[in-house]
Amino acid sequence: MKSMGVMFRKIDKSANNRITNPNRELLKKQVKTLHRKLKKKDDITTYYVIESDTNKGGKYHTHLLIKYNNQENLYNGLSRFIGGTTWEEKDWGLDTLKTCKGTFGEVDVHPIHDEVEFMRYMDKKEMIEKPLI
Repeated sequence: MKSMGVMFRKIDKSANNRITNPNRELLKKQVKTLHRKLKKKDDITTYYVIESDTNKGGKYHTHLLIKYNNQENLYNGLSRFIGGTTWEEKDWGLDTLKTCKGTFGEVDVHPIHDEVEFMRYMDKKEMIEKPLI
C-alpha cells in the first residue's frame, strides 16, 4: 500500500447559496462518508485529525493520512467530494503538491516520505482519530 497526505477545507452551501463552514462534528461525518465512498473501489485505511484554523474562529480543516492501492480512484473520489474537476500542481519545498478547488471546498494532496513524521505532525494539536478501515 502507498500513503498519501491529504488536507481539505470543506464548505457547505444552503439552498439560497449561503456558504457556511462545517463544524467539527459535521466534518467527522464527512470524513467517514469520504472514506466509505473511497473504500467501495479500493482497499484503503484512513487516519485523520480535525484542526481549528488559526485566527479564523469556528473554522476547521482536516488532515488525513490515506493508505491506498489505486491512485486514480483516490484522486477521482477526492475531487467528487469537493465538487471539483481540475487538478493543478504546485511546488512545495522539494516536492510537488497537487491541489483541486471545487464548489464545496479545496483539497491539497502531499507526498508522504516518512509516515511516522507525518503522524507526529498530525498529532501536534489534536489527537488522531482511530483509523477508519
